[in-house]
Amino acid sequence: MLDTEAAELLRALLAGQREMLGERLVGLYLRGSLVAGDFDPLTSDVDALCIVDTAVTDAEFGRLVALHQRLADLPNRFATDLELAYLSREAARRWRPGEAHPTLSRGSGSLTYQVHGENWVLERWTILNAGESRLYGPAPQELFDPVTFAQLRAAVLHRLRDWQAFALTPQDPAWGHRGHAAYVIETMCRALQTLATWQLGSKRAALRWAQVNLPEPWRDLSVRAPQWKSDAAHDPALNRTVQAFVLWTAKRAESLPASLP
Repeated sequence: MLDTEAAELLRALLAGQREMLGERLVGLYLRGSLVAGDFDPLTSDVDALCIVDTAVTDAEFGRLVALHQRLADLPNRFATDLELAYLSREAARRWRPGEAHPTLSRGSGSLTYQVHGENWVLERWTILNAGESRLYGPAPQELFDPVTFAQLRAAVLHRLRDWQAFALTPQDPAWGHRGHAAYVIETMCRALQTLATWQLGSKRAALRWAQVNLPEPWRDLSVRAPQWKSDAAHDPALNRTVQAFVLWTAKRAESLPASLP
């Protein structure tokens, strides 16, 4: 069951989209933790994906910008936690490198064109496989091509290379509070579980998997990560440990088999 305020925000979003897009609105789908089953009202964002018949026009883009500014001003605790993109039917079929789409990032309230990285392969897999994602429109299988394990694996490995580069820049101010460190730990555990099991599960499930399958000291990180999720304290020592975990994960991932035995 959706959190009450998250559900209210999504209803307001869909009503606004139907008003702005009319019959050109094809569907609205949940993604992320709302589908995977580990939505946390204290830390999670509200992830969705909107499909339009053809690419959003300039006039529609202007109306949607205004819609999202209004939604961001609602007296709803998730008002600025909405993450959303608008794709045409054609673009929804499969991820293509270099394509930019109207996208709303958490905390901004501002809809802008952003290039979609390979993490959107993972988003499509979640919409198709993780649970009930449809809020409005046809079944997602009618709009999205199946995501193969080869595609899923490639996306995870490419994202891990980005994380590896981030871990090698410890001076980056993005290495901040313990809550961010917990997010990184969850993400690394989820990447390893995906490559080992061929299933992209929830972050909560990935932590449970890690507690059984990872060696120390990484297992201990997976045990302690939940207690850090809402912790705003800066912890340089923890950040150094998590950076080491990222580097270990990237190396370990390359050694995992590309097919199940």
